Formats: sequence, structure tokens, C-alpha cells
Amino acid sequence: NMKKKTVSQLGKKVWEHCKRLVRAKYVKPNGTWNCYTCDRLIDEPAKAQTGHFIPSSICGYFLRYDLRNLRIQCYNCNINAGGNGAEYYKRMVIEEGQEYVDQLFLDKQKTVKAYDHLIDLLVKYENL
Repeated sequence: NMKKKTVSQLGKKVWEHCKRLVRAKYVKPNGTWNCYTCDRLIDEPAKAQTGHFIPSSICGYFLRYDLRNLRIQCYNCNINAGGNGAEYYKRMVIEEGQEYVDQLFLDKQKTVKAYDHLIDLLVKYENL
């Protein structure tokens, strides 16, 4: 009888997929990244942090693991500058458009059953 994974364990697994997918999506042909908010060169995967546009502390389960809300950031922007939100916002509007950004803020209000949502994401992301 397999014990159900806890929400916390599931979250960790889904987050590993998020990091893998975001690194793969934004890697340059030479295998490096640029920080989304300051353009700093990031030359190794371990330094390519997965930063939230709408911070994980306030975005809820729906957006926390949503690839639309994630970009590569350097440690300084993601951790020391708390996500560098003003610059993140400006660049998201330029690159993705105001409607995209507005939709993320609307989606911030969405509530989901954490466990079910994480199971759905796990299945989806494992196949990406």
C-alpha cells in the first residue's frame, strides 16, 4: 500500500520539473543564460535560478508552478533583490504584452486544491 505523497513532497517534485523546463526554454545556443532582469551572464545551470514574476509568497499554488510566471534570474536579482520586481514587470510587458501580464495578476486570485493541482502538473510536466 503506497502512502500518498504529501503536498510538500509533490511540490518539490513539480518544482524540479519547473527548473528543468525553464532552464531548457531560455538557454542560449552556447549553453548559457542571461538573467531576465539584469542581463547578467549565467554560465552554469546551478547558478540559473528560477525566479517568479509574481512572487511565490503571494501567488498561491496555481501560479507558483506556472511556467508563464517563471524566468531565469541570477542569485542577486532573485534572492538579494527579492525578484527585482519593477524590472521584471517592465520586461514582461515589453516581451509578452500587457494582456499577458494582466492575465497573470488575474490568475493570482485562482484557488486550486493543492494536492490535485500538483498531481495534474506532475503528469503534464513529466511529459514535457
